[in-house]
Amino acid sequence: MDPRRRLQNFSKAVLANLLSWCAGFVDAVGWLFVYHVYISHMTGNTASFGISAAQGNWTEAAHHAWPILPFVAGTIFTAFSTAAARRRNLHSSFSIALTVELALVLVFLFEGSRGGSDRLRIALLAAAMGIQTVTVTRVAGLRIYTTYLTGSLSKFAEAVVEYGFWFRDRTRGRLRQRLGKVLRVTPRQTYMQHALLTASLWATFFAGAFSGAKLRGSIGYKSLALPAVILAFAIVVDIVRPVAAADEPRAWDDL
Repeated sequence: MDPRRRLQNFSKAVLANLLSWCAGFVDAVGWLFVYHVYISHMTGNTASFGISAAQGNWTEAAHHAWPILPFVAGTIFTAFSTAAARRRNLHSSFSIALTVELALVLVFLFEGSRGGSDRLRIALLAAAMGIQTVTVTRVAGLRIYTTYLTGSLSKFAEAVVEYGFWFRDRTRGRLRQRLGKVLRVTPRQTYMQHALLTASLWATFFAGAFSGAKLRGSIGYKSLALPAVILAFAIVVDIVRPVAAADEPRAWDDL
């Protein structure tokens, strides 16, 4: 595939942040709507599941355990559909997964309008977030995930420390003479780019959660129409400029 047609790193980072905003939005709306369970944060659900089980509160335990199943099913679906598309040399593989994610969000909107079951609504959104988790996973050589933040915060810390050592090595003993040059090249420095990317993923997830909580209070379940629009935009982007072309290295090739 012509490299000029692939989505470049800056645009890929923008797309990842849009998806992170969607995840924060969906997580907040789902938490406020149904049982106060997380939609994309399976670590929190697992901890709450364990706490409730230890306390013998099996109803509450079931509420927190249930989202884990559709979330994992969603990740398996995306991993399978992406691998199958690559084997067939289909470059816009993520648009397949994102189309299914969009369909699940739209079904949730339909179910919300007719008062569908809470378990079904949780399953729809959790599966959608699982699907999104295995879409945009690599930007500028860094593995990322757009549906949860633990990895992003860890990578942010690592990148800041590595940038600090890089800065010290290039200014040690000659700070006044080298400071201007080092600061000029800093925006192109890999670890600084990684720090900015991971920090922005945190910020956009937070912004999405804030927006979801605000809009859920004013327009209810219909607020999910906004992330649906962003998902539709991401699908078009992947079709026109593939996020991860079939001839690019896979996210796990370096493991």
